[in-house]
Amino acid sequence: MAEASIFLDESGDLGWVLDKPRGNGGSSKYIILAAIVVPHGQNHHLERIVRHLYKQRGRAANSELKSTALNGHERTTFARALVKLLDRNLNFSLHAVVAEKANVINALSSKTEVLYNHMAERMLHDTIATFAKVEFFPDARTVKKSDKHALHNYLETRLAIAGHRVDITTEPCESGRFKEIQAADILASIVWAKYEENNPLFDNELLDAVQLIKLY
Repeated sequence: MAEASIFLDESGDLGWVLDKPRGNGGSSKYIILAAIVVPHGQNHHLERIVRHLYKQRGRAANSELKSTALNGHERTTFARALVKLLDRNLNFSLHAVVAEKANVINALSSKTEVLYNHMAERMLHDTIATFAKVEFFPDARTVKKSDKHALHNYLETRLAIAGHRVDITTEPCESGRFKEIQAADILASIVWAKYEENNPLFDNELLDAVQLIKLY
């Protein structure tokens, strides 16, 4: 039975004030979801990449390192480590989906949880369909435990409509407890910086490694 764990996080805020500068009363122009698919029993490879960043900083393992705290060198080191991981193991995969808020229809922009679920499903549908069992771990800051069934049910419904039967468990988790979610957070921030800030890191290091969808 093919099994995998999927770790998901987002970058960019969920605000919709687009007529003011970001950070000065305005919101981000883009929202990004990123996911890392890890074959069953292979989590330690991804954890090791994040722990290396902690070690470089002399930071305690229980003191969460946010993506916003990383400098350019650390982000580049992280990106290159992900590429090496994929080169060693083809069953790992990296995913991202982009929404430019100005292009999102009103029916979705007024219901951010529905937009989130839609983006996650579009990003991961084809990948989840290749597995018999998937453990799905979104960041609990975005997907609350009380809302986990909405995401779970939407994924199951869309997969079933397409003819796929996958055993999915969904458990929102605090990123501070999961280095794998922290890795998804860093990946999301690199993709977000490409669109929001024209940062070249993604194109230079991850362009061929990440399955990227521009949804809106």
